Amino acid sequence: MTKSTIDLSLIIPAYMEGKIIKQSLNTLADYLDAQHLGQVEIIVVTADSPDGTTEQAQSVAGRFKHFRVHQLGARVGKGRDVRAGMLEAKGRYRLFMDADLATPLEHIAQSYELLKNGAPIVIAVRDLFSIHKGIFRKFMSSFGNLFIQALILPGIKDTQCGFKGFSAVAAEEIFPLQTMMGWSFDAEILKIARIHGYRITTINANDWHDPKTGDMGLVGDSPLKAAIKTFSDTIVIAINAVKGVYR
Repeated sequence: MTKSTIDLSLIIPAYMEGKIIKQSLNTLADYLDAQHLGQVEIIVVTADSPDGTTEQAQSVAGRFKHFRVHQLGARVGKGRDVRAGMLEAKGRYRLFMDADLATPLEHIAQSYELLKNGAPIVIAVRDLFSIHKGIFRKFMSSFGNLFIQALILPGIKDTQCGFKGFSAVAAEEIFPLQTMMGWSFDAEILKIARIHGYRITTINANDWHDPKTGDMGLVGDSPLKAAIKTFSDTIVIAINAVKGVYR
């Protein structure tokens, strides 16, 4: 890996985010203007969205020194989009975050400092029972995490928060081995990290908030279907790990 002039890459997967992506990027630009994070590049990764997500993102390119929108065509899943952004990124440190800024931006500087000080992976961890409003979402998120911990990731109390940072070395070893292209990719990349001996540092994100109403955050996928898919994918990840797929 050649030495990069980019210090930090921020990868933002965006599908059907046309209503918020412009505001989110302007808010991010204001935040970065007030920080001293070195050379930062922004990579917005979009799947085909009929709501103009790509065009809205491109309209604020002038707010950033290093900015590009990576269009991947038809929707496959968030995992595909994050993987593409991580492997295209040039930063010495690379962090992916959700387009709705559900995890407060102050955690960027916090994660960046930890990465610079030697943490190969930094992930945000929420209080899963308190963040969701509906009983069903509370139960499924809490039970789902217990299932993931029992099967593949003991000790990680929240695998699904969309805010994770990696050193370039870790990212370039982990993400090429990723096979899950949907919601389960978070758990898979953390399992791959564990298999390859990477230490995972957690930061408290109990200030996480969902700015969307109802189940908009699932972008058209029902909570039940997403939960069932996550459970089945977790079993596949466990089997893959035993079979040595991630080696």
